[in-house]
Amino acid sequence: MVLNPLPQVLKKGMSVIGSGLHLIRCFFIMVGLTMLELPLLLLTLGRETSIPDLPPASSMKEEGAIGGKHFKLDVIEAADLAPETLRGYVKRSEPVMIKNVPSQMFDVLANHAPAVPPGTPEDKLLIDQYTFPKLGEMSKWIMHNIGKRVLYLARFSGGYKGGYAHIDSFPSYNFYYVRRGRKKVYIVPRQYNCLLNFGKGYDSVFVRDDDTSGTKLEWLETIPGYWTFEVEEGDVLLFNNSACIHKFMNLTHNPEIFTMRLAHMDSSPLTLWNDCFNWTGAKYFTDIAFSGKTGVRDTASIEGKPY
Repeated sequence: MVLNPLPQVLKKGMSVIGSGLHLIRCFFIMVGLTMLELPLLLLTLGRETSIPDLPPASSMKEEGAIGGKHFKLDVIEAADLAPETLRGYVKRSEPVMIKNVPSQMFDVLANHAPAVPPGTPEDKLLIDQYTFPKLGEMSKWIMHNIGKRVLYLARFSGGYKGGYAHIDSFPSYNFYYVRRGRKKVYIVPRQYNCLLNFGKGYDSVFVRDDDTSGTKLEWLETIPGYWTFEVEEGDVLLFNNSACIHKFMNLTHNPEIFTMRLAHMDSSPLTLWNDCFNWTGAKYFTDIAFSGKTGVRDTASIEGKPY
């Protein structure tokens, strides 16, 4: 019996064509990122070193804490918000926690929480991403209180322990909602970025001296201060993810959070440079844009590896 080789030839041909199209998409995304972010990079050079230190009156030291002074995180009740309140924090790139935001506002997120794919390992980070999501009342609340539009949404879940301390790629501001579980958070004022050593991740720049287990936090001793606190179910954390180093460690198994990335142009030159000249990052964003599937990441490569 003579097998017809044509189907295999066609399959290989389609695979080659698909790979070629993917490379073309990567190229155009790389060019697009560079055209968008290079002007921002030129505008932000030197900005972070010129930002004044936070006033000593806003700091507190916890007994047995790592490193220098701990800045006290402001916690605000949603019912007490005025339209200009959160805008001030955004302007200063200062994190703030909002408590007791009406829970029904987040019901729409159920539409962006697909079932876990069969056979998914329990110790992985799972990511579902949606561009320009329709969020109804949540989008209106964000626009009223922050004055910004939601560019995209990501859902993080899974049994991983934590991530590297990092600054995210692509200019945005993070509206971070905890739907399930509890996390330990570290955020560093952007004016201290220049004091640390960074590596290039595929969707971030990350602190080389850190790890994902939470056991290598000595790098915090090299900076004047930082915020550290916990977030739990129902909390909203608002912070500049594309300018401030941040690190999350899971305190409960398989937490679920939704991060709404808001349109915001004030980013760190470190991550802007990485976006403009990192081919690996362009490939990563292409994979996200055209896969339409739940992303599964190994714990050790959540933010990329040093090179």
